[in-house]
Amino acid sequence: MDEIVDHEESEVESQELFKPKKKSFFSLLFDSFKFFTLNLPSIATIVIPVYLIVEFLVPLLSMFVDNLAEGLTGWSFIDDFLSWVIEYITIEFLRQLVGGIAWIAVIRVIAGAMHGDKIQSVQAIKDGTTMLPMYFVTAVIFYSLLIISSLLLLVPGIIFAVYCAFWQYSYVLRGKGAFSALAYSYSLVKDDFVRVFLNVFGIILLLFVFDYFILESLSNVIASTLDSEEGFVYDIVNAILMALGKVFEVGIEIIFLMMLFMALEEEDTEINN
Repeated sequence: MDEIVDHEESEVESQELFKPKKKSFFSLLFDSFKFFTLNLPSIATIVIPVYLIVEFLVPLLSMFVDNLAEGLTGWSFIDDFLSWVIEYITIEFLRQLVGGIAWIAVIRVIAGAMHGDKIQSVQAIKDGTTMLPMYFVTAVIFYSLLIISSLLLLVPGIIFAVYCAFWQYSYVLRGKGAFSALAYSYSLVKDDFVRVFLNVFGIILLLFVFDYFILESLSNVIASTLDSEEGFVYDIVNAILMALGKVFEVGIEIIFLMMLFMALEEEDTEINN
């Protein structure tokens, strides 16, 4: 009986750790890492298969869209350029679709865990597939406005990106799609822009360093050690290590921003009440 009580108390304490509240960047980062380790298997079962599909299977589809513009204009260099554009857009579109499903699924799994609910990876992926159409529409709106604001000047683009940094969570967690997701994110950020900017910039910079300076270098060194000729073994080892790195990168980013998102919601509710 005492063991059950202790177990329940430990669960309450663990949930208290992730109770939405205002925290510093490093406190959020520490809590994100701790929560990531507790939910590593659930995150990994989604991210690793999707990463392998996006990086290896989707590019193979290029053989079906190769040279589609051949003979279209009669100018070989123009036809080659159009063929490349069609192939690039097609492959990236498929990558974004598959990646979008995974992103939604990881958000669902993590959000469930934060509320003490265990959502199976398969169910989360099904939810991601169901929610994908509106997620895709919202993404198109966000990135279109981001590109337009960035073309005007870099600063307006950065400001827009910060104000709308939580559009994914606004949709997946609160059901606000398209312009409503952007508006909801703006409503949370508008009174605390500097804090959000510093946190978002900090986590992006940290993960950028991890991805391009630590992960790639480490995976290349280990893979080269096992296969100095950079053959089949090198490709397999490098792919596995990169996939594991992506689990950490995606998991930490989503958890960190979700905690910040929920903290902003809590503060907004307290202010309005």
